[in-house]
Amino acid sequence: MIIMDKRVYLAIMLILCSVLPSALHPIYSTGLFINFFSLSAIILSIFLAFLIYRASEGETRFFMKCLSLSLIFQLIFIASAVNMLLHGTFELSLLFVPALLTYLPLAVYGIRKLSLEIKFLTPNRLILPTLFSVALFITIFMTSKPDLMLPLLLLDLIIVFVFLSLLSVYLNAETYIYWLMVSLAFILQFPAKVLLSLNNYNPDYFYTIPAILYNLSLSTYLLCLYDIYSRRVKILNLKELEEKLRNYSILLDKLNELKEAFRLMNQALRYDVLKKLQIISGYVESYELTNDPSFLQKAVKNVKECGEYIEKIGSLEKVISSEKVELRPIDVKKVVEEVKANYEKEIIVKGFCTAMGDDNLYLVIENLIDNAVRHSGTDRVEVVLSEIGGEVEIRVIDYGTGIPAEIKKELFKEAFRYGESAGLGLGLYIVKKIVERYGGRVWVEDSKPKGATFVVRLRTTQTSEHQ
Repeated sequence: MIIMDKRVYLAIMLILCSVLPSALHPIYSTGLFINFFSLSAIILSIFLAFLIYRASEGETRFFMKCLSLSLIFQLIFIASAVNMLLHGTFELSLLFVPALLTYLPLAVYGIRKLSLEIKFLTPNRLILPTLFSVALFITIFMTSKPDLMLPLLLLDLIIVFVFLSLLSVYLNAETYIYWLMVSLAFILQFPAKVLLSLNNYNPDYFYTIPAILYNLSLSTYLLCLYDIYSRRVKILNLKELEEKLRNYSILLDKLNELKEAFRLMNQALRYDVLKKLQIISGYVESYELTNDPSFLQKAVKNVKECGEYIEKIGSLEKVISSEKVELRPIDVKKVVEEVKANYEKEIIVKGFCTAMGDDNLYLVIENLIDNAVRHSGTDRVEVVLSEIGGEVEIRVIDYGTGIPAEIKKELFKEAFRYGESAGLGLGLYIVKKIVERYGGRVWVEDSKPKGATFVVRLRTTQTSEHQ
């Protein structure tokens, strides 16, 4: 058994009420029912539009205000036309002003809305509105008379083009129902006006095809407004939606980054730190059995390394979880001198510069110097600070064993390790993350005659002001 939606039953009923009375009019005098249906449909549409207006806000509320005004003017137009038809006359000149006013609120809204979404109106989306508009224009050119109906037909063309354009932009959103409603209503009214004009506004002719088309257009309003009211469809603003999607995308990237960071931290805690603790436990047991102080020294050394691992994990968490980077001018030489004080190995600092960064710049310098001191086998480390091409350049140079060419591209990846002295593999990964957040770059070069040079480029205060 097929269960149809209530809206389907309503649509069938409205179509039958719009079509059958006019089809039967030559046999049975159904003009009174046709007029009653027209007035009832427009009054119910106004009532629904008012209910939606009261329950909505923002863009939806503004549209419903414009639509309500348009429907009220249509009610005046239809009521006046019915009165004339009942008296056997039809004077367009007396109906021209209310007919004209039915267009203005929707035209103002449609043009305003289209101007806001103009960037989304691609050539492909203009195909359907353009084809319809050209068809309407040709019809006007071929059939219209130089009377008061001509400006109304031209307004039909404008309304149809504007709202079909909006329909093409919002086709994949629930909001399409708004633009479909207005487009379809005016498309149905257009041939009714043309046929009335061609038949010299004959009152008897009105109750045939023109009445069917007018009532179908009114049924369109009623059906679509009922759908909007029942589903609480709100009008979207594509600019706001685009901004929300951008924010959601940033948030998703952030969540993925946090997920990866926590995976790395969990891996480090479960394997590296746990492994260190097991080694420490073994050295302590050996010391208890032998009283050999060398085992105790090794245990102490591993305790320090374990503490360094945990600090490194904490650094990663700090970098990844920071919500927003607020950059400020940082004296890079001062930071290097602070890091230098923690090492016994010779560290030579040359030059000075001011970069745009934050407190995490310390972690960048510390990890680069620590990498050079621990893993390169160098006898000294040089840190050269300068400004090149409007950027700050920090070069951390060692003269040790160097880095094989095949692993240079892997160095900054998470948890990458190389050689016997490898630690957690998070140091250079942290450097890359911080530098990228500053809008900078980091890479590695060969030192001459041997060794490796890590190069960091950051924005200066001048380049930051220009941006």
